[in-house]
Amino acid sequence: MIARTANRTLLSIAVVCCASALAPRAARAAPEETAPAQGTDAQAKTRAQALLREGTAAYGRGDYATALDKFNAAYRIFPSPKLWFNIGQANRDLGRPVEAVAAFDRFLRDAPDAPAETLAEARRSAAELKTKLGQIKITCPTDGADVTVDGKPVGSTPLGEMVWTTPGHHQVAVQRAGFSPAIEDVGVAAGKAATVDIALHPIDLRPANATADGAAIGGAPGAASQPKRPVYRRPWFWVAAGVVVAAGVGAAILLANHESSGGGLMTTLGAQKAF
Repeated sequence: MIARTANRTLLSIAVVCCASALAPRAARAAPEETAPAQGTDAQAKTRAQALLREGTAAYGRGDYATALDKFNAAYRIFPSPKLWFNIGQANRDLGRPVEAVAAFDRFLRDAPDAPAETLAEARRSAAELKTKLGQIKITCPTDGADVTVDGKPVGSTPLGEMVWTTPGHHQVAVQRAGFSPAIEDVGVAAGKAATVDIALHPIDLRPANATADGAAIGGAPGAASQPKRPVYRRPWFWVAAGVVVAAGVGAAILLANHESSGGGLMTTLGAQKAF
């Protein structure tokens, strides 16, 4: 582990470099971050420098959490790539090696014009941390699917790089609209790379009784998707109704004839009894 005194000394060097390098606005911000409107670049630069000083003071006190918040806030306002060095050191001292490696790698990639001693420190810190981490290579034949490791987004397929992670068991999830999500558990060892191959399967939205060509089983093609007509709009309903009505009329005539001939059975409706 690098001595804390050396860390703070190198951080102070990096902070000075960052503050002086905040002149040209960075070409792009982090993909997961959107720099809010903060007025002119000059105003944003002034506010970012103030946050940088506050973060440096917090780091010097050993308050790495506050320092990290200040450095992140400074980057959101004025995204100088040199701030990734400060963010990496704060994450490292907070015991967040995965986040620290990502920040150091970002610094080395996006700030090649940083002072040589700062670049060397970033390489040394990143290399030391990586010996204690493992990697996951995630492949999926479906492009544009969102990938998470232990619930944290790591990008979309195809992933261009392997994912750094701590040793142990991890959960990889891949999902995309129109496909059933897939989850795989993977074990990672320090200094090793594990591979996870995940295939997504399209969700079948056809009716359960439909054949491969979309026709409903036992019916004409496409019959399953046609709305059913109400019973009263079908011809056989009115034929049956006519039969029932005719039968009722005939029974009434027979009953009337039977009663008029003195044959006996008298019926009375309930409503007539009530009155």
